[in-house]
Amino acid sequence: MRKKSPRAICLDILNQAEQADRHPDQLLNDSFKRYRHLTPLDRRFLTELTYGVLRWRERLDWAIHHLSTIPFEKIEPETLNILRLGLYQIEFLTRTPASAAVNESVELAKRHRGSGGGGFVNAVLRSFLRKKTEIPIPEINQDPTLHLSIVHSHPLWLVQRWVRELGIEETAKICTFNNQISPLTLRTNTLKNSREELMERLRSKELAASPTIFSEDGIQLDSPPPVSELPFFKEGPYIIQDEASQLVTSVLDPKPGEKILDGCAAPGGKTTHIAQKMENRGEICALDLSKEKNDLIKEICVRLGITIVKTMIRNSTHPLPETMMFDRVLADVPCSGLGTLRKNPDLKWRKGEEDIKRLSELQTAILNNLSMYVKSGGVLGYSTCTVFREENEEVVESFLKNHPEFRLDPMAEVLPEKFHPLIRNRYLKTFPPKDEMDGFFIARLIKKASP
Repeated sequence: MRKKSPRAICLDILNQAEQADRHPDQLLNDSFKRYRHLTPLDRRFLTELTYGVLRWRERLDWAIHHLSTIPFEKIEPETLNILRLGLYQIEFLTRTPASAAVNESVELAKRHRGSGGGGFVNAVLRSFLRKKTEIPIPEINQDPTLHLSIVHSHPLWLVQRWVRELGIEETAKICTFNNQISPLTLRTNTLKNSREELMERLRSKELAASPTIFSEDGIQLDSPPPVSELPFFKEGPYIIQDEASQLVTSVLDPKPGEKILDGCAAPGGKTTHIAQKMENRGEICALDLSKEKNDLIKEICVRLGITIVKTMIRNSTHPLPETMMFDRVLADVPCSGLGTLRKNPDLKWRKGEEDIKRLSELQTAILNNLSMYVKSGGVLGYSTCTVFREENEEVVESFLKNHPEFRLDPMAEVLPEKFHPLIRNRYLKTFPPKDEMDGFFIARLIKKASP
């Protein structure tokens, strides 16, 4: 295997991210495994480059629009990513000499697009060095949404929507929060160790571990290493899971010995958390669309020592055998993911406003179908990692209107008092700038007991 520089590997990842539905973390981990010559410093640099370009893409593209002699839409995708990579280093990485950023970018362009491509990249990047203070940006008092979109690097449609719903000041806070580097949150595997024991082990490796506020199983790592360098991972004492995601299981409140259905289970974070709360006693049926997704669930169960999960390859909008009834059902549905932009900046460019309506229809279909398998008196949980009503309140309200056999369970009666600041209109809702975690929506529904 020819040794590749972190910049060249980053270009490969950016190109793949444009074409495939894969999380940047997956692409990074694949690269770490493939390119064994990368040092820890190289891996950190590669991670910084990848997430940095994805995070600031709109702002970088604005500069390219104004400096390129070729119309933006006619620039080849690979050349565009080389320009983004070079501009990001010049603008945001103060420890990287501008000359190194330019020269490496030009070499990448020559390798992929010949001398003409190298000359074009050189011209744009050197023009940026000379003229970056002259690039016009709309004033906030003249065009506030376009100003926020460019300065904070968010899609214009998303900024316009937030400004309509929340105002300019709150939108600026959201965008600023989304562009911060997120701390890493772990979930303790209480089947193998306590949170206190795990924190001590992590601190012994000089990691800054502290308990999360709401989840009793969560641990936050500030200034964490790349995921591939986390200690003890293969032993299964923890998994990576945001605190807001961990709260879904708190709301579902599973008990040992119960029979539970997880309708959209991959990659298995919530499934295995449910199993922990059940003390690995009872039965969990985990559904997802493909063998690959079910294999992910099985893999995490093996690592965590969980034996009560049975996987099924199943579309959660399709009927299950009528004999399958459950004490609790979780519909953690596919969603736009727009509550997780701090961790997943690529979603800004992969999701559009049209996706929200399409997804809300899918979410409604899943909730309608899975509700049929809740026992009388049982619990139906509905959750998303997005912040818009169409995927959240409106789905639940429509469901309740058409399913009088269910009622909304008031969260304040289920959750401890420390959770009450997160409860809004009987739903649990986390909002990124306010709550310092991903944006999640969770509803708890009860199937009324038969008369």
